[in-house]
Amino acid sequence: MRRQAFEAKVHFRISEDLLARADAHARSEGMTLSELFRHSLRREIREGI
Repeated sequence: MRRQAFEAKVHFRISEDLLARADAHARSEGMTLSELFRHSLRREIREGI
């Protein structure tokens, strides 16, 4: 298993509805909301380069 090396926190505002939908999507994929956010951010950065 890979060692976690998270060094920074991110704060942002999001609507309650969008947060609830993201949480439901994360659970349907078998991950936590934090994991979904990290995965999505990595994907966006990777595809944007």
